[in-house]
Formats: sequence, C-alpha cells, structure tokens
Amino acid sequence: MNKVHNYNLKLAKHNTSTQWQKQRSPLITSKYTENSSPYFLCRSIAIALGIHFIIMVTILSAIFINSLFNQEVPISLKESYCGPCPKNWVCYRNNCYQFFNESKNWYESQASCISQNSSLLKIYSRVDQDFLKLVKSYHWMGLVQMSTNGSWQWEDGTILSPNQLTVIEMQKGTCVVYGSSFKGYTENCSTPYMYICMRRIA
Repeated sequence: MNKVHNYNLKLAKHNTSTQWQKQRSPLITSKYTENSSPYFLCRSIAIALGIHFIIMVTILSAIFINSLFNQEVPISLKESYCGPCPKNWVCYRNNCYQFFNESKNWYESQASCISQNSSLLKIYSRVDQDFLKLVKSYHWMGLVQMSTNGSWQWEDGTILSPNQLTVIEMQKGTCVVYGSSFKGYTENCSTPYMYICMRRIA
C-alpha cells in the first residue's frame, strides 16, 4: 500500500510539474518574443544604415578618384578669371590664354593677338604649361622659320630650344600649328586655323 501511495504521489508531482512547465512555457516564449522583437528591428535598421553608409562612401570615393584622374583643364572657362588676365581668358601658372575657335591664317591670327595686347602661343616650359598637352585640335602658335638660316624662331626673337617643343615637318611651310603633347607641325602660313593667344603675367 505504501508503494502505491508513493507512486501516486510521484505521479501527482510529475503531473503538477508538467502542467506548471506548460503554463510557464507560453509566458517565457511570449516574453522572449516581446524582448527580441525590438532588438531584431533595431539590429536590422543598424545593418541597413551601415550598408547604406558603405555604398555612399564607395560612390563618393569613386566620384572623387574619377575627378582626379580625368581632370582636364577647361579651354574656355568664363569663371577662370584671375589676377590681371582679361575676362574669359584662362589663367594658368602666371600665364593668360585665350583659345579662339575662329579660323584665320597665321598673319591674321598674329594681328588678332596683338590687338588684345598678347602674342601667339609660345612654349616657355613644359612643366609650367603642362595643361597644353590636353589640346586636341590644331592652333596657330607664334613660331616661324627664318628664311635666312632656316632656324625656328618665336615672335619675340628667341630661338626654339629642343626642350620647348618638337617640330614635325608635315606640310611645306614656315609657320607652325600646335597639336598636342608639345608637338608642333609645319604648315603653310596662309592656311586658316584656329589660334591661341597668350599673355605673360610675370
């Protein structure tokens, strides 16, 4: 009889424990869900913001790097006025430049530059005038061949030195058009081309 009584007592305790766990289980699950839901939401928002931030930084970095490597000096920038340069001229390293899109022969181009207190383009230094390597079309410059000895001379009377410009003979002519990358090409002086006027600041 004692054994039966003990067995019934153990069975009753087990049933009570099981019922208590069943009653407790939804409460724990509910509390866990309630507590984890805001945490999960916050974590999701934080991850989304983090991804958005990384994407924005990547895009801005790409734009910045692209602008550095593809930076070209504008040829006719209205807002490039600086110092004593005339308005609408390009100011670069103590020189003023104006790129004219109208086509004239060498003599007309020279006269146009003189009328604006300037001369046709002269290369003084490849370092100080490095932006000129970006020029893609032909322009008259202030370099002519002397009929007396065949040497190349700038408008101001100085002789062309090899470190200033490479002259390539293309046409029979005594005037030079500037191409790009510090190369000049011989041309008949009466041929119409665009031209570059230049004024030294200092």
